[in-house]
Amino acid sequence: MSYLVLARKYRPQKFEDVVAQEHVTRTLQNSITNDRVGSGYLFCGPRGTGKTTTARILAKAVNCVNGPTPRPCDECPPCGEITKGASLDVLEIDAASNTGVDDIRRLRENVRHSPAGGKKLIYIIDEVHRLSGPAFDALLKTLEEPPPHAMFILATTEPFKVPETILSRTQRFDFKRVSVNDLSEHLRRIAQAEKLKVNDTALRLIARKADGSVRDGLSLLDQIAAYTTGGITEAEVIEALGLVDRNFLFEFTGAIASKESKASMRLIKRLFDGGVDPKDFVTELLEHLRILLVLSTDRQSGDLLSLTEDELNEYAEQAGHFSMGDIIRLMKTAADLNADLKDSGLDGRLLLEMTAVKMTEMESTVKLEQVLDIIDKGPDSDGGADLFGRTEKKKSDTPSRPLAEPPRPAKAERTEGPTSVAYTRAVNLPMLRAGWDNFLSILRQRRPMLASQLGVVELREVKDNKILMIYPPSGENSKLIVERSENLKMIVSLLKEHFKANLAIRFDIDRSKEGTLEPEEEYNNVDTTVKESVEKSPRVARILEKVNGKIIGVKKIR
Repeated sequence: MSYLVLARKYRPQKFEDVVAQEHVTRTLQNSITNDRVGSGYLFCGPRGTGKTTTARILAKAVNCVNGPTPRPCDECPPCGEITKGASLDVLEIDAASNTGVDDIRRLRENVRHSPAGGKKLIYIIDEVHRLSGPAFDALLKTLEEPPPHAMFILATTEPFKVPETILSRTQRFDFKRVSVNDLSEHLRRIAQAEKLKVNDTALRLIARKADGSVRDGLSLLDQIAAYTTGGITEAEVIEALGLVDRNFLFEFTGAIASKESKASMRLIKRLFDGGVDPKDFVTELLEHLRILLVLSTDRQSGDLLSLTEDELNEYAEQAGHFSMGDIIRLMKTAADLNADLKDSGLDGRLLLEMTAVKMTEMESTVKLEQVLDIIDKGPDSDGGADLFGRTEKKKSDTPSRPLAEPPRPAKAERTEGPTSVAYTRAVNLPMLRAGWDNFLSILRQRRPMLASQLGVVELREVKDNKILMIYPPSGENSKLIVERSENLKMIVSLLKEHFKANLAIRFDIDRSKEGTLEPEEEYNNVDTTVKESVEKSPRVARILEKVNGKIIGVKKIR
């Protein structure tokens, strides 16, 4: 016996079996129960959502020997013939291949004849929007005044192409895309019936790839089941369908956030080495950015996304690395790339590499209010810069000297840090982490001690260009050193110069670890002889004098 594909084997035969279209099936069942069955219906919606399947079930409900009934028996001859597609009273017409007016005229002639054995002569016209204008005109009169024994069920994926005159003479039902949760649950039931071992992550990935189409989801499950010999995992789904790994999308978007052009180019190479279609990658990237956009709008809007709690947290963390304006610009750039891949004759790899560099080098979005505020305030000191980085000099309030007397040269002043500049660039956590080692190298050349004290911090958070740096419980002394006024000024000044952004920093101690003693507790738990030795040590005294410090704790090394 030949193999029957899952999409046909598990095609719904009852209204209750149609996936996630209760708003349609319940209305149709109620209309049958209340004897309010119409003569013309229009089923609209994306492909694979159950339009033609529901039309067949409705035909069975009308022509069943027990009907009209909301629950056809599936045992009588009319039901069996309709299920097999062999009923003379249910005629399915593909409008894509029968678009002409002559085809519809033949339909009008045939509709006059009585049903062969059922109660209604039912015409199911699929992709009805493909009919020509004259064909629609020919169909119009029959829809307006159909014979009492005739029923028309029109199906289309593009209802906006159906003339208003046709729409006004039919009852319209809109089928919706099946959610990832509903579709993955449906696939799970079928996998269990087929004795297929497949984990939840793989099912959700298949459901996402199906894009709301039950038929596509079943076809993909069929394909992957043939590809694998054991259980179906997420990795096998990605490999079998040539998809883009979700972790790859996080890496690529992370490279954009941290402004790492080299990393983005290496990722594009890896993409092509893996044989992934550039169009598939851009489609997945747009969906990835859409999730970030939704979460940047509202962290609590996770109900709009089909994600697990862990996935939601992972996306939310990355969404915090971008402003909403940044994400919108990235999506526009990706959408332009998608159009170029379809229409341009350029090499796909070249287009991807160009766009990757463009995205990583893209400056952060700046609100107009911020720009106007900087213009109003002007540079904050002599030798400041305008929005474009050009050096400006602050005007003096004193009267200018006569031309005959040249101005005396100003005495040069030695400064510890770079000149103050008015920047508008926004910095996020990935950018800070990516450039942190280079920053420490620069700081080490000027202040080795400060660099060593900053080398142990954890870069915890960046919000509105305010950086939170966390020391471990043992870093109390380092925190005191870097928070001294002159040291803090030097660090902030170099940070601004290195990252080309106006930054502020705050230090804190992480005391969340259990069993960690406070410095004072550590000091009190050390043997008295050890404490006295440290306090009286000439070497320790010289160090304290050099750094203007004090002993806050003595820890015995075990």
